[in-house]
Amino acid sequence: MKLNKPKNENYSAIVVEIKTLITLEKCDNVQGAIIMGNQVIVSKSVKIGDVGLYFPLECALSKEYLSNNNLYNKPELNLDNTQKGYFDEKGRVRCQRFRGHKSEGLFMPLESLQCFGVLELETNTCFDEINGFPICSKYIVKQNRTPGQPGSRKSKTKIKYESKLIENQFRFHDDTAMLYRNLHRITPESLIHISYTMHGTSGISSYILCKKKLNWIEKLLSKLNINIKTEIYDYIYSSRKVIKNEELNPNAQHYYSEDIWGIAHNEVKEFLQKGMTFYYEIVGFLPNGGAIQKDYDYGCEVTKHAIYIYRITSTNVDGKVIEFSAKQVQDFCKKNGLNAVPELYYGYAKGFTGIMPIKQEGNNIYLEDLESWRNHFLSAIKINYNEKDCFMCNTEVPEEGCVIRIDGLEFEAYKQKSERFYARETVLLDKGESNIEDEN
Repeated sequence: MKLNKPKNENYSAIVVEIKTLITLEKCDNVQGAIIMGNQVIVSKSVKIGDVGLYFPLECALSKEYLSNNNLYNKPELNLDNTQKGYFDEKGRVRCQRFRGHKSEGLFMPLESLQCFGVLELETNTCFDEINGFPICSKYIVKQNRTPGQPGSRKSKTKIKYESKLIENQFRFHDDTAMLYRNLHRITPESLIHISYTMHGTSGISSYILCKKKLNWIEKLLSKLNINIKTEIYDYIYSSRKVIKNEELNPNAQHYYSEDIWGIAHNEVKEFLQKGMTFYYEIVGFLPNGGAIQKDYDYGCEVTKHAIYIYRITSTNVDGKVIEFSAKQVQDFCKKNGLNAVPELYYGYAKGFTGIMPIKQEGNNIYLEDLESWRNHFLSAIKINYNEKDCFMCNTEVPEEGCVIRIDGLEFEAYKQKSERFYARETVLLDKGESNIEDEN
C-alpha cells in the first residue's frame, strides 16, 4: 500500500475511532459523533469503537471515491447505477445543519476504501490519495476575474528572466494546520501565544541575500576567475504563495486590479534588517475602494488598509533560519511602530484553562489522561474566541477564529476557525465566490 504525505493536511482524510456519540433531538435515524472536537451527524448504526474516515469541511471527495461508494446523487455516475447518494459532481463536504443540528464534516466507514485495495489503516493516519488513486482535496472555486473588481492585472507577453533567488534564503509560509488535528502537540506546560485571526490577504516581505546582477566588466572578470562580489542583499515580496517582484515575476497575475502586496511591502521594507522576513496579513481596502475581503473592514476607512505582522524570521548567509518568538514579534512591532496581530493570551496552557490534569487519591497525586484536558482546552478556545462578531470590524461579521502558537525554537502554530465563519464561507462558495488565498 502506498501513502504519500497529503498536499494539504487541513483537507485530507484522517482515520479516527468513534469515542463519543450523542443523541440528537427530533432525529430517529441519525446521531451526533464528536470527532476531534467537531460534531458530525452519523447513522444510528455507528457504534463506539468503530473506526472510519473523517473528511473535514470544504474538502472535495474525488470522483473515484464518490463513484465507487455510490455517493453521487446522479445514479448514472455511480458504480452501481441503482444506488443514489447525496453528493453533486463537486463532491464538496459542506457546513450544514440537519433538523437544527450542525454537522462539521463527514464520517465514512473504513470499508469505503476496499475498492482501492485497502482493508485497514492505523488511527490518526492522514492521506489524500491511496495507491495512486485520489481520495480528496481542498475544494476551490476557479474564477477568471476578481469579484467586485475591475479585473486582474495580467501581462500580455511572457518575459524570460534569470532568477536572482539564492537557495534557502526566501521561504513562503506553510499552511497553518488545524488545532483539532494537533491537540496532542499541546501539554499544560506548553508556552503558548493566542492571537486573533484576521481575514485579509497574506503578504511576505524579505531583505535577503540575492544574486547580484553583473555588468559586462564583472562578467568578464568572473570568466577570468577573478574573485568579485556576486551576492547582494535585496528585497523580495510575495503573496502567500506567489512572488510579486516585477523583475522576478513579470508575468504575475494579481487577484486584484492593484498590487496590494507591493503597496504593503513599500510600507514595511524600511524596517527590515539584513536577513529579515516579515509575514503579515493585509486587511481593509484597496486604494480604489475595493474590499480586500468582502465585509471585513477591520476599522479601516474606505481606500485605506492596515498591516498586521504575525511572524518574523532572520536568515543568515548559510540559509539557517532564526525564529523570533511570539513575544519578540510583539516587542519588535511595538518598538518600531508596526502592528502585530492582536494578542489574546500569552503564557502556559495550564494558565489558560485554569486547571491541571491531576488527580489525588489519598496522599497520591498523579497525572490524569491528557486527552480529557486537551478536550477541555479546545472547548475553552471555542468558548472564548469562536462564534462572536469580529470585534475589530465596523460591520457585523463573524470572527474567523484564532491561532495558537507554541513558543519554541521552531515556528509551530495551529488555527481554530469558528462554525459561523465556516457557514459564511459555505454561503460564499455556494455563490461561486472564490477565496483569494486559494489563488495567490
